[in-house]
Amino acid sequence: MKRESMILSIILSISFVAIFSITSKAISSNEEDFLKYLITKTYPELKEEKKSKGLIKIGFDMFRKDEDKIEQEEEKEFIKITVNSKKGVNTDKKTVKQSSNKKPQVPQKVELVNGKPQILIYHTHSTESYEPERTGNYHSLNRKYSVLAVGEELKKYLEKKGYSVLHNQEYHDYPSFNGSYKRSLKTARSVLSKYDSIKFVFDIHRDGIDIKNEEMRKSVRKQETTIINGEKVARFSIVVGPESPNREKVENFANYIINISNKKYPGLAKKVIVKPYGRFNQFLSNNYALIEIGGNANTIDESLKTAKYLSEILDEVLKNMKR
Repeated sequence: MKRESMILSIILSISFVAIFSITSKAISSNEEDFLKYLITKTYPELKEEKKSKGLIKIGFDMFRKDEDKIEQEEEKEFIKITVNSKKGVNTDKKTVKQSSNKKPQVPQKVELVNGKPQILIYHTHSTESYEPERTGNYHSLNRKYSVLAVGEELKKYLEKKGYSVLHNQEYHDYPSFNGSYKRSLKTARSVLSKYDSIKFVFDIHRDGIDIKNEEMRKSVRKQETTIINGEKVARFSIVVGPESPNREKVENFANYIINISNKKYPGLAKKVIVKPYGRFNQFLSNNYALIEIGGNANTIDESLKTAKYLSEILDEVLKNMKR
């Protein structure tokens, strides 16, 4: 009896190894399908395909090794975020939480050098677009309707207030969405290594939700807009990655911005969102903010107007932090 049990165990073990090897090979050959699945969980630019393969591969990705450990961690964090949370107004409270209501402290004072770059604006997801540009399900190379235009508008208003701003407009999510944070990290590090005078870093995004119909679009847009001085303006939020080693300071900086916004323009800012995983390159600076201006239900005009009011908020923040 023992001999039969042993033989059966050996057969089952061999069968498992064989199935595991075949499945692993199949998964690796369909990485693009898996990535499409992941992207649609947060960004609705691709149709959900071959869901079973994607779900299987999640398990294998946890053990995948990469020669560059830092890049591997950044990519793993992005995968965790997209699997565990869906961007939009109905976010699962178990995986995404709002920051605490604790009153933020004035962040550490910094010295801003005149005549040298002081602020970096860049975009990890540079193709994110707004109404009426629905190409690629709101991911477009038409800069006129994308976050690149909003970033440029923010730069313009900040420069009018006397700040020296660098706006990097490289695409980090095109032609491949996978690896966006790795590529944007490389860009940001390159800029910061050239200009140690930069004390503030802003990664400008827009929020996104899979809009099913026009009724839903109107409902989402209503929640994502507010009225300031008689005009419709897109609301903004700040996202924090809890795994960043400087998370406490980054979160305080985010809450400080929101606090100033609430005093100047009540209703413009939403509460700081702390994701369940991730760093989002925020370890680059304690004065780093991943800002989502509007969403794909908002128009580009509404989001451009936000840049004007956001510049006034940031101006007050920076003045209070200036040494």
